[in-house]
Amino acid sequence: MKKFLILFLAALSLPSSVNANSMVKDALNNADQQFKLGMDGCTMVTLAIQAANWPEAYGETSNSLKSELKTYAKKCNLRY
Repeated sequence: MKKFLILFLAALSLPSSVNANSMVKDALNNADQQFKLGMDGCTMVTLAIQAANWPEAYGETSNSLKSELKTYAKKCNLRY
């Protein structure tokens, strides 16, 4: 939980020029790297879901990224 809180606070402190698409892409790329290393990348998938579900902060997420995010969410047994 502490690790998640640190990641969440780091995401909030990003400059305003960061948009939802770049946040989601970066989080999913990091999740892929963690999965390849045998680690649990679901924390990064959770961050991507939060960025996609918070359009007031990051803007709208593209439909293609939303569908990709759904596949990652299913892999991690997360609801999206």
